Amino acid sequence: MAGFTQDGTEMSHGARLARYGEVSTALALLSDRRLGQLVDGARSVKSGIGGTQAVLDIAGVPVFVKRIPLTDLERRPENVMSTANMFGLPPFCQYGSAAPASGHGGNSPRTPGRPTGCSPGGARHSR
Repeated sequence: MAGFTQDGTEMSHGARLARYGEVSTALALLSDRRLGQLVDGARSVKSGIGGTQAVLDIAGVPVFVKRIPLTDLERRPENVMSTANMFGLPPFCQYGSAAPASGHGGNSPRTPGRPTGCSPGGARHSR
């Protein structure tokens, strides 16, 4: 798959790797606070039940971001930066994936940012 510059010209594989390295390094050097400030100031492009999509500039490259609302459970001090499965979701449930046996993708209106059918209030599926 080819990459393109902002003016629409195609980039070589080497150029894409170099640009990736620049963006990756720039992101890695940001503190959590500074990254949060950049995301807060990013240009919103779309908003919906699953969060707000935005674009920010990192090292001169537009970077897609999605702001996903956190639940009260996720905001508890003991859960900050946690990657634990706090809702007991099956491992095949991920953000942006179609819900198992639901026949469609999307997000649950009961828990913004959680996939339909995999949310705490959604359907449970046994193995």
